[in-house]
Amino acid sequence: MKTVDELLDAAKAATGVDTDKELATKLGVKNTAVSNYRRGVSLPDAVVCATLAGLTGEPLARVLGVVGEARAISREEKAVWRKLAATAALLAVVVFPTLSQRAHAAHEEFRPRFPPGFSRPAPFR
Repeated sequence: MKTVDELLDAAKAATGVDTDKELATKLGVKNTAVSNYRRGVSLPDAVVCATLAGLTGEPLARVLGVVGEARAISREEKAVWRKLAATAALLAVVVFPTLSQRAHAAHEEFRPRFPPGFSRPAPFR
């Protein structure tokens, strides 16, 4: 995902909506906002970026990178935002799954074990 248009299209696909007006409702913005995002008249703010990340499953840093690149004026600034987006994508693919596996293993290691025939105590209410 390299452009705001692609991000919006991914959000439409993820939510199962057909029109930008329906997507605007899902994003909690005015009906014209999505059209303005597509035309570059305006760009999603941080709250809308967080919503887009949630809808698409993309890391928030990646979404912010895509939007930041679209907002940037200079070539150098665009490169910084592009690098942020690429780094976030790499972390999502490589690092986060590994951390999740380690967290699960640690949880299993410290989970209480009860001897055979011993019933687990009822939760306190």
